Amino acid sequence: MPLHHLIDTFNQRFIEENKLDKAPFSFDGQQVSGHFGTLNFTSALKPLYQNTLNYPVRGHDTTPLVYRQASSTDATNLLYASEPTNIVCLDRLSRTVHMLNYLLTSHEEGELFLQVNPHHVLSIKKDHGAYFEEIIERCGLPVNRVVISLSLGKTFEHQAFILLDRLNNYRDRGYQIAVRFDDLAGLDLVENYGRHFVEKFRPDFVRFNIPFFQNVVQETLGLKRANQLVNTLRNNQIQIITAGVRHQEESSLLESLNPNIVGGSWYESAASNSDSNLIEPIEPSSAKKTLSR
Repeated sequence: MPLHHLIDTFNQRFIEENKLDKAPFSFDGQQVSGHFGTLNFTSALKPLYQNTLNYPVRGHDTTPLVYRQASSTDATNLLYASEPTNIVCLDRLSRTVHMLNYLLTSHEEGELFLQVNPHHVLSIKKDHGAYFEEIIERCGLPVNRVVISLSLGKTFEHQAFILLDRLNNYRDRGYQIAVRFDDLAGLDLVENYGRHFVEKFRPDFVRFNIPFFQNVVQETLGLKRANQLVNTLRNNQIQIITAGVRHQEESSLLESLNPNIVGGSWYESAASNSDSNLIEPIEPSSAKKTLSR
């Protein structure tokens, strides 16, 4: 279906289902934007690379890019809105914007990482992913190429295992699953989660951003414990993602951890200097076997 037909279809659906005053999607010929109240945003698509020779692209990470006229509070609400009347619509709307912008890039392989708001997961009791599956199918993207990414940290510490259990609903529909630990999550918290990953719930990916490890090295035996954690996850066929790497010093910090997938401006520069910066056709069903070390 042509992009403008998709946008018209989604506009009509969101207006009718959520009683919106105006069309939530627009297209200026270059990018799709989302509109929710005073909030106006589009997508930033960032490549994630396999941590192998020449850094071939593995997939793309998505984050909202909020227009300047929106306040910082609006930008925060896009990812962390907590009012039940708003969060489900806003979260679905933002992921749909990312999906439509991803179609514009014409990527034929690799995974698309989409963040889901934890409040959304908590507010929906069952059938997680069913609504969004219809949107993905209309966009012509296989569900098993979409990675649902959920952030965990101290804010949701007491609901963590409810969240993890409900992520299984997405997995049952064929989505891949990623758990992201926020930058301030300490090693004790992450190690506790790590044990449960191994015992009960095994996401396809566990993600850390570089500030997490910068904080870890300040803890007693922090880097050693981080290595042990990463090895435990990897030995259970969970792939490790580290992102936000900006320069050589930060890249060096990760050498002993040897993550499966990396991201950040430093790797973008390294990949652009490579002769082989192409997406490799890795099937999700075999990805663990291909990348586990």
